[in-house]
Amino acid sequence: MVDKKIYSVSEINKYIKMLFESDTLLNNISIRGEITNFKAHYTGHYYFTLKDENSTIKCVMFKGYAQYIKFKPADGMKVVINGQVSSFERDGVYQIYCKSMSPEGLGDLYLAYEQLKEKLNKEGLFDTKYKKQIPFLPKRVGVITSRTGAVIRDIINVSTRRYPNVDLVVYPAAVQGVNVSSTVIEGLKTFNALNNVDVIIIARGGGSFEDLFGFNDEALARQVFASEIPVVSAVGHETDFTICDFVADLRAPTPSAAAELVYPEYTELVNRIATDKNRTTIAIKNYIERKRQYVEKLKAAKLEKVPLDIINKYRITIDNMISKSESTLRYRVEKYKTRCAKSISKIDALSPLKTLTRGYSVTEDLNGKVIKKVSDVKSNDEIKITLTDGKINAIVK
Repeated sequence: MVDKKIYSVSEINKYIKMLFESDTLLNNISIRGEITNFKAHYTGHYYFTLKDENSTIKCVMFKGYAQYIKFKPADGMKVVINGQVSSFERDGVYQIYCKSMSPEGLGDLYLAYEQLKEKLNKEGLFDTKYKKQIPFLPKRVGVITSRTGAVIRDIINVSTRRYPNVDLVVYPAAVQGVNVSSTVIEGLKTFNALNNVDVIIIARGGGSFEDLFGFNDEALARQVFASEIPVVSAVGHETDFTICDFVADLRAPTPSAAAELVYPEYTELVNRIATDKNRTTIAIKNYIERKRQYVEKLKAAKLEKVPLDIINKYRITIDNMISKSESTLRYRVEKYKTRCAKSISKIDALSPLKTLTRGYSVTEDLNGKVIKKVSDVKSNDEIKITLTDGKINAIVK
C-alpha cells in the first residue's frame, strides 16, 4: 500500500493561490457587473461585491488605486472593473483585487459632475436667495483668468467700448489642467482679502467637457459661494455648464457677455438720465396745472352761492393747499435736481478728458489710432499728442 501525503489547510490554500496567480487570463481581467454591499473603509480601501443575474464575486480595491477614481461608487451602480483574481489564503476564498473602475455606459468625469451637482444643490448652494446683486455701476472689476489669450482681450474690448475709463484688475490663473481650482481659489481669496473690487468675473473660453472640468471642483464651488464680493461666472460657451456657473451670483454665457452684463452702455445711461429729467419736469408742470384748475373750479362754483365769510374760508383753505403743494413741488424739484447733478458729476468724473487734466496725454498716429506700445511706431513716424489744452504734432526719433 502506497502512502499518500497529507496536506495542511494552509498548504492547499497557498497552492490554490499559486494556481490563480500563474493563470495569465486571471492576472489581468476586466469584468462588468452591479455593485452591492459597497463599503468605503476609513483606511481608504473599498470593499464590495460584484453581481450579475446569476452569480456574485467579492472585490477589494486598495487605497492606492481607489484614490484615482473620480466618482463615488454606490450600491446598484453598474461598473466595469479591471484587476487580478486571486485567493485570500487565510480564509480560503478567492476575490478580485481591483486596479481600476469606471461606470458602464457613462464617463467617470460626467458622473462625478452629476454627483457633486446633486450634493451641492441639496445643501442649498444653488438657491437664488443666496445670490448677491451685481452692482449697477462698478468702480473696479476683478477678472480671474489667463493673463494671455483671447478671453482677457475680449473682456477689455467689450468693457471699454461700452463704458469709458473702465478699471479692470486681472488675477492670472490657470484655466486648464490640474491647477485650475487652486489658482482660481487663490484669486477669489485675494480679492476678498483686499476688498478692492466691486465684482469678480471668473472667465475661460470654450472647450471640451474635460477641458472645463477644473471648474467642477467642490472646493472652488464652496469658495465662490463664500465670496463676500459678487461673482460672475463666464466659463466656456453658451451651451457649457459647470458647477461654478450654478454657485456664482450670475452666470454669463461667454466672457464677452460677462463684460456686457457688468458694464452699462454709457450712451444709454446718459439718455436715461435725460429722459427721466424730462419726465420729471413734465410731471411737475402737469401737477401744478391740475391744482390751478381745481382752484378755479372752486372759485367759480362757490362765488355766487355762499356768503362772503364762507368764500373767505375756502380762499384760506385753498391758499394753504397751494402753499403746501408748492413747498412739496419745490422739495421734489430740488431732490431730482440733486440726483441729476450727482449722476452728471459721476459721469463727468469718468470722462476721458478728466484723465488729461491730471497730466496724462493720448498719443495717436495720423489715422487716429491710439498708440499703446513702443512697438506700435518706428523712427520718423508722425504722431499727434493730445493734452488738456490742445494737440502737439511730433516726429518719433
